[in-house]
Amino acid sequence: MAEFWFIRHFRTPWNAGGRLQGQRDIALDDPLGVQDVATLAANRQALAGRDFALVLTSPLGRARSTAALHGFASAEPDPDLAEIAFGEWEGRTWADLEAAHPGIWQSAPHTLPLGEAFADFTARIMRIRQRVLAAPGPVLAFGHGAWLGGLRQVLDGGVGLPRQALGNGELVRLNLMERENFEER
Repeated sequence: MAEFWFIRHFRTPWNAGGRLQGQRDIALDDPLGVQDVATLAANRQALAGRDFALVLTSPLGRARSTAALHGFASAEPDPDLAEIAFGEWEGRTWADLEAAHPGIWQSAPHTLPLGEAFADFTARIMRIRQRVLAAPGPVLAFGHGAWLGGLRQVLDGGVGLPRQALGNGELVRLNLMERENFEER
């Protein structure tokens, strides 16, 4: 089976400010915003009655909290689902990164001076993909926007990353066996 359900964490104060969170452990907005509450209700409806062979979460608090809000407080933390380490860019804005390295995130992110080698980030993504492929049924994971962008890059064979692959709290279902595999909700 290769069915992968992915939910990006809900909004944080750093998301609101356009800040790169990376592996900083930033808490969710408290309380959740109106849009996040509506997204949570829609996601819970989509997940209702589904059996998952495996439920994973990034070890970062914002993803773990999102999993708990969806009723999966016991989701297995997997360090391979952690967001890319932005290094010295964490806490700075996307606009800062773009000003210093115009267009590079979208065209050649592996050349950016981040806190993690891009090859290591890709290797983490591939390990999760292998876990999904080996699972006897659908896998649900809670994670991060750039991580999903990295997965999309790996699956599509591209070189760049979208600045934002998925909105906060949004759910996507993917078939990791196919190249054209995104069915966004």
